[in-house]
Amino acid sequence: MEPLEFLLRYTVITGVIITMIGVALSMMAKRIVMAKRNQVEISKNDRLYVTLKYLALAFIVIGMIVMVLPIEATFYRG
Repeated sequence: MEPLEFLLRYTVITGVIITMIGVALSMMAKRIVMAKRNQVEISKNDRLYVTLKYLALAFIVIGMIVMVLPIEATFYRG
């Protein structure tokens, strides 16, 4: 299987999109909390901030798992 053919599989594309959503949410979490709270400074243990960071981490992990799933079926055929 060619690398380009592997990268164009729907599971790999879906996994990349989910992972990008997680990375974007992680980078925007502080701005989202600042807009919601109408404050310039937020603490690192703000409940909404921590929740958004964990949600972003979950998106990244799920995206990576979705991307890796077809690898087993591709390379380990007997």
